[in-house]
Amino acid sequence: MEPVVVLILFAVFLGALSQRVTGMGFGLVSGPFLVLLLDPFSGIVLVNICGIAAALSVFARTFAEVEWPPLRQLALGAVIGTVPGALLASSLPTPLLQILIGSLIVLSLISSLTLGRLGHRIPANFGTRISTGLLSGAMSAAAGTGGPAVSAYAVLTSWEQRSFAATLQPFLVVGTTSAVVMKVIVNGGVWPDLEIGTWIGLALVLVAGLIGGDWLSRRIETSIARTGMLVLAFGGGISALVKGAAALV
Repeated sequence: MEPVVVLILFAVFLGALSQRVTGMGFGLVSGPFLVLLLDPFSGIVLVNICGIAAALSVFARTFAEVEWPPLRQLALGAVIGTVPGALLASSLPTPLLQILIGSLIVLSLISSLTLGRLGHRIPANFGTRISTGLLSGAMSAAAGTGGPAVSAYAVLTSWEQRSFAATLQPFLVVGTTSAVVMKVIVNGGVWPDLEIGTWIGLALVLVAGLIGGDWLSRRIETSIARTGMLVLAFGGGISALVKGAAALV
């Protein structure tokens, strides 16, 4: 097996592990590394595909706690938001897209870490949900990271954590599915060109990551797991940003 394939499988495994332990993080953890290992177009599509499967798995366990009215409004915004996100991604050259993806990931992480400490609050209504969904959908299509925008919304509206984490899963399914469809429509050549054996391997490590995350979630504190996710995500985002900047020099 080629080293790059091993690294792709490992990145997906880490993303699935993070998704199961923290409820989000697949795109944040695996996205920047897949962009480096493949390319910004097919790498993000692969992130979206695996992210859909990971979110569906978690959703099957948290179905009863989903808040459906907020989900519908957030999802509507996300579907619309994937259109400009896909158009932006398809219009940028590879180095600039790598810089965009790395920057969005790093900024998303910083905002998620700081918003909760500022004490600001916004109303939980149709307008804020549609706006949040638009931003999340655009980021999902452009960088494979739709979760941080909704996490920021949850902090700013004091959304109870359990119901938010449950509602986030079907939202991510809708947003990432829309992102894949739009990216294929806008640029049909972005579908990951991987061998059948690699696709089978991806399915296996995805399942292994989710099972491992389920085991890990019962043995370590969520805060510790979230810290590990943030370290990996920051490292990957900065790496993508640096690689894109180096290609421009």
